[in-house]
Amino acid sequence: MEKLIIIFSFTKTFYEAYHQKLPLDNYPELLQELLNLDIISFIKNNEDKAIEKAIFWQEEAYRNFDRIGKIGIPPSNELNLDIEPSKLWDCSFMRVLRMFNERNFYIASCLSNKKSFESNENLIKSQIKLEPFKNVSLELFFDEPKSELRRHMEQINENSKTQPCIIIQEKYLERFIKSLDIFILKDSKKNLPKLLNGENVSEGIKFSCPANSVITFFKEMHKKEVIVSSKAISKQFIHNYFLFENKKNKNEFKHPSLNNITNYLTRETAPGVITEIIFQE
Repeated sequence: MEKLIIIFSFTKTFYEAYHQKLPLDNYPELLQELLNLDIISFIKNNEDKAIEKAIFWQEEAYRNFDRIGKIGIPPSNELNLDIEPSKLWDCSFMRVLRMFNERNFYIASCLSNKKSFESNENLIKSQIKLEPFKNVSLELFFDEPKSELRRHMEQINENSKTQPCIIIQEKYLERFIKSLDIFILKDSKKNLPKLLNGENVSEGIKFSCPANSVITFFKEMHKKEVIVSSKAISKQFIHNYFLFENKKNKNEFKHPSLNNITNYLTRETAPGVITEIIFQE
């Protein structure tokens, strides 16, 4: 049980050490050791105690998405989606830390919802994403990656193109897709489930409603904690994959501007939208 506690508390421990300016030299090696542990076996050997802790672990992993997002970014009272990530944010240790916490979130979610690990596709995918980093030295700061690590980084970057960009609580995923599906044009309907389940999608998803309706829906999903990844990720996700009718040319579809997405995701007053998207039951 002690190992499980270390695994699920690691991200928060690192976050606190980082902000307290404590020495961080040992964290890459410790994270590498945790990657090599068989977490599923530990849970099966401590099942009763693990189930008792599951809800707490899930909530902590959820909070860690926000904690990780603040590492390497200057403190600010304002939500700025245009901040450029620092080199620290993109180093191998931080990449693995994000995937490690994602994996922990799905494991805790399975435990708290009493669902099988083997049938959870998101958990399986998060485990697969971690595999190339096992037994590879992790770089925490700004040094140029070693040649061996570079090969693994290139491999994971290539694989990550097929992974979903946003993280949605699994119990809400079907309702999330159903809510948007009503407004997706017929030729694009198959693409949203594929995209959210990590499959490669080569064409944008075309909507019949205005972009502001979809962006406002995403904002509400963040507020209700249906989407647990950051608004910055949602911003890029919408910009990369969603297409809306061009008002000047009805036969043309275009991606929404980053400025428009930022405005609707961050504004405090409720925006007026022509078409309201309801979260389906």
